[in-house]
Amino acid sequence: MRGPFPDKMGPLFIALSIASVSIAYLFLHIDGMMSLFLLSLPVSYIVLGSLIKYGDQAYDVGCFDRRKALALSFPSGIWLGYMMINDMATATIGLGMLIGLLLAGKYDNRGFIVGFLIAIVMAAAGILEGSLQFSLGGAALLVAATFIDERANDIEGVDDLETWWHWALHQRPFLKMAVLGLCAIGVFPSFAYLFMLLSFDFGYSLVDCVSAGRSGRP
Repeated sequence: MRGPFPDKMGPLFIALSIASVSIAYLFLHIDGMMSLFLLSLPVSYIVLGSLIKYGDQAYDVGCFDRRKALALSFPSGIWLGYMMINDMATATIGLGMLIGLLLAGKYDNRGFIVGFLIAIVMAAAGILEGSLQFSLGGAALLVAATFIDERANDIEGVDDLETWWHWALHQRPFLKMAVLGLCAIGVFPSFAYLFMLLSFDFGYSLVDCVSAGRSGRP
């Protein structure tokens, strides 16, 4: 998918990434969620968002190496699966996004398919073993939100940010509002997860800026 962000916006997304990760850590501290695994989550979200966009641009634009993108899909899928098995909120977010993207038909390259299969197989095994816990209602909400966001992104003009309305739709607002709601009603144990999701998006957009410079987009 052709990204909309010019390379000159890179510093903005670096700043937003740092801010969202920092606020996520602040909420983890406030909520007493200070295990080593939980402390790894904010950085994991932003890294996964960056790697997903790397693969997207490698296959769709050709500005990154496809072999590297495919190779990176293996550890990315394994780490996402591990995160879901060990964290209820991440399992709910991950399953919601993975299934929503599947329903929207967004697995359109080898890297995405490999990462999806690894993560979903690990999640299924975790559910069968009883080691993966998630909110069924929360996951259903996030499946719907992800699907709506992806369909909205397919609207003509959204990728080019032609109007403020297109810009708003490009930010995947329904998924963010759904996660905000799940944090607010206590399904997720901390608002840190909202800012982790934001860092995922900002990492995704930062790689888009890098790819803009490589592909010569203004």
